[in-house]
Amino acid sequence: MLGVMDRFIIIFEKSKLSMSKFATILGKDRRTLLTWIENRDKKTLSDEVKSIICSHFRYSKEIWDCDESEFYHYINEIDDSNLKIIDDGYEMLLKYIYENENEGSLILHPTFPNPAYRDFVIQSVYKDFDSQEAAKYRQKRGLKMRAYSFGASEWYSIKSLLEFCFANIGNFYTKEQKIQILELMIATFRDNLNKSIYFFDSYDKKIYGLDMFYLSLNIKEKKMFLKLPLETTIVEIKNSDLVSKIHTHYTHAKKCPAHIDPKDAVMIMELILESIKDGNDLESTCNKIDNLSSYGNLFTKVISRS
Repeated sequence: MLGVMDRFIIIFEKSKLSMSKFATILGKDRRTLLTWIENRDKKTLSDEVKSIICSHFRYSKEIWDCDESEFYHYINEIDDSNLKIIDDGYEMLLKYIYENENEGSLILHPTFPNPAYRDFVIQSVYKDFDSQEAAKYRQKRGLKMRAYSFGASEWYSIKSLLEFCFANIGNFYTKEQKIQILELMIATFRDNLNKSIYFFDSYDKKIYGLDMFYLSLNIKEKKMFLKLPLETTIVEIKNSDLVSKIHTHYTHAKKCPAHIDPKDAVMIMELILESIKDGNDLESTCNKIDNLSSYGNLFTKVISRS
């Protein structure tokens, strides 16, 4: 039967950390740790030290009292049941998103617009890697997302909205396509109590902006998934604490980033649509928003001033 100190030494050796680093994790100094190891037959561990080890290395608290075979199982097999990687190709990625983006989802978009609206207007963006199966799931997802009764909250940064409308670099949309997409989104969200669209200040809490991967979260299902910076890979996470923490950050009035109230978001899109039709530039559009709404500061702060 392995004693507590035997288990401690095995964990220390498995960590491959220096004695100084391991001691720092425990809030001790190197000499104290060395004394423990040299006097293993006389030393026992406090509950505090045991708890620190379990917390830092993600071990079950059972490691100190279980039998030897269970001990090795616990330290060699970290529970990853909360994490799943989906990497079965582009078609399966689209199928997964279609099947898992359900009612009540909170969706954080790295760019504007959501492909569900973009794909209704533009198809050629996929010409280099498209397939009938992929096109089928894009269409099915688009129909679901655009349906009036489908309840979801969509978050976009103000920066990504302005980039879509006015950027010259990395922007393949024509003026006509921009107008069509904005008109579609305005029609989708106007007076629709099932859907909410938020434009938030991604620089509210970080000087470099809050850039994020595509993330879809469902608090009822205690599940979220995000797209990695690869064409075909999604990570699904079922950690309820993490899901709740992120959900709270974007729904709690005092915690979420500064944003346009969803009841005013359509009005802001209408002002921008009018500017695009009139051929106005970015700065004049921001000035218009400043004059005609209470959200001017959220727009003017994201553009450079000479």
